Amino acid sequence: MSLVPKKPAAGVDNTARRTWDKDEFREKAREREKQEEDKDGEGPMDARKRKRLERDPLHQGMIVERSQLKQRDYQIDLAARLGKTQVVGLNMPLSQQAGYYCSVCDCILRDSQSYLDHINGKWHNRALGMTMRVERSTVDQVRKKLEEVKEAKKAGNKDEDYLPDGIDKRILEAQQAEEREREERKQRKLEKKAKEREKEREEEADGMDPDMMALMGFGGFGGGKK
Repeated sequence: MSLVPKKPAAGVDNTARRTWDKDEFREKAREREKQEEDKDGEGPMDARKRKRLERDPLHQGMIVERSQLKQRDYQIDLAARLGKTQVVGLNMPLSQQAGYYCSVCDCILRDSQSYLDHINGKWHNRALGMTMRVERSTVDQVRKKLEEVKEAKKAGNKDEDYLPDGIDKRILEAQQAEEREREERKQRKLEKKAKEREKEREEEADGMDPDMMALMGFGGFGGGKK
């Protein structure tokens, strides 16, 4: 009986890291973008640029020159929909979907930080007809502002009457009234629970033997007359 040597098993060399041809995949990406552009007539960047120009009042001929950046004359309420339940569907308009809706740019932002970045950004302010340059205050304007603050202090305005950042006093009063109502509801619930516990104790005391209660050291629960 002759011994025939076995052939070595063919193995797979998986010790080396797989390499990718970046130029090949880059070319495939260009071809895919070109096909989408030929199909739709414009690429995604062109569509975004077109929409921005459609919202820009300068390119639409509504204004001749952009104004400088101005302070908002309204208060941003980021917590207006906090704690509320909302039904969201795929076919609903953007203004009714979950998130923060910008009516100027007709877009939805998913969180408050993105919304603040958007309304403070260049394209949103361009749609409002403003540049990102801030008007430089003169010495006379600074003096006038300081005089207004001094006059407001002399007039005897209370701290609660002076609200920074354009906060409406009615909104603050409504929030305070809501807090008071919440505290009153909480207090009523606590009183109701205390009465229920007192009633349960009285019922238990009525059902127990007085001699047994005296033996156990209970002199009563304070519900009877002395």
